[in-house]
Amino acid sequence: MSRTKIDFGIDLGTTNSAISLMENGEIQVIKSDGYQKDTMPSCVQFTRKKLVKVGDDALAGYDKEAAKVSTPNAFIEFKRTMGTDKTYHSTHMDESYSSEDLSSEVLKKLRSYVKGEDIQAAVVTVPNQFKQNQIDATQRATKLAGLKHCELLQEPIAASLAFGIESELMQGFWVVFDFGGGTFDVA
Repeated sequence: MSRTKIDFGIDLGTTNSAISLMENGEIQVIKSDGYQKDTMPSCVQFTRKKLVKVGDDALAGYDKEAAKVSTPNAFIEFKRTMGTDKTYHSTHMDESYSSEDLSSEVLKKLRSYVKGEDIQAAVVTVPNQFKQNQIDATQRATKLAGLKHCELLQEPIAASLAFGIESELMQGFWVVFDFGGGTFDVA
């Protein structure tokens, strides 16, 4: 049986998302295009020109829209409705999108930050309290984003593992608090 090597980790966050690379035992957070930030907003906007914007540009559009229009074409916090039948309608695209559709756009954008490599596999983190339907929806989003292989890992466990990689003190009890932008988990 062949095993897929996974070098990339993705935090598909409710508020912000990030991608990192494990290389030679070191974790490297990949900076966002243009803004050179460790994270990008988990925001998707559909423009009048039928373009899809994701991240900081989408959030700027979301902020502008919030003051002007009653029917939004930019969406945030859609991760909260993963695994449900909730849809988000864009009048600019004349189409409705599921949470998985919007999440896949965030994943595609994160993948685009990695230059010179077509990412086929990644570990993607999910909140500790995600139920099976939400986990399944996240898996669907990774497939829509073009990932052929994805392992899901609960966010506080991922944080525990990341700390443990560098820790000399492997004995004892550890409590990990994950203060996310949209969730709070303890492991």
